[in-house]
Amino acid sequence: MALVDEVDARSPMQKAYHYVMQTCGLSAGIIIGVVSVVIVLNVLSRNLGFGSIYGTVEGSEYAISGATFLAAPWVLYYGAHVRIDLLQQVLPKSYRKFLEMGINLLGALVCLCFGYYLLSTGTDYLSRGTMVYKSFVFPEWWTFILPITCFALLSIEFLRRLWRLTYATGELG
Repeated sequence: MALVDEVDARSPMQKAYHYVMQTCGLSAGIIIGVVSVVIVLNVLSRNLGFGSIYGTVEGSEYAISGATFLAAPWVLYYGAHVRIDLLQQVLPKSYRKFLEMGINLLGALVCLCFGYYLLSTGTDYLSRGTMVYKSFVFPEWWTFILPITCFALLSIEFLRRLWRLTYATGELG
């Protein structure tokens, strides 16, 4: 928890953001747990001759995808993502902060682009009224809700990190 300030020392907005991130991580964990139990139950059901539980495979695919999109902002928030910092290690200390700022800015821009195109495509599917017809039948735009949310939260987190690097220390170099 060293990468994240203590919750008590935060403003109400920072606390709310912290709890949104906690909710994302907890939701992802619960989804993975439920999927694990359902898959085991499905295997048991088939092996005992009761047949497969309807929609298990498709439901698991959607759930794991959703868990991934929920977990990504949470992982970035805690700085628990995979990070290759070879370039940062060889740079003089005075330039490391600028590299980190550039990485955060690039991350925010990439996430904003992905989010924009997901939102554009999702609203197009919404206006057309397209549906998914598989084990479950539902409007196709629903599949865009978590990815759009994920990229919005990732953008906010990258910008928050950039802000902290730029202004929290009161210096740029």
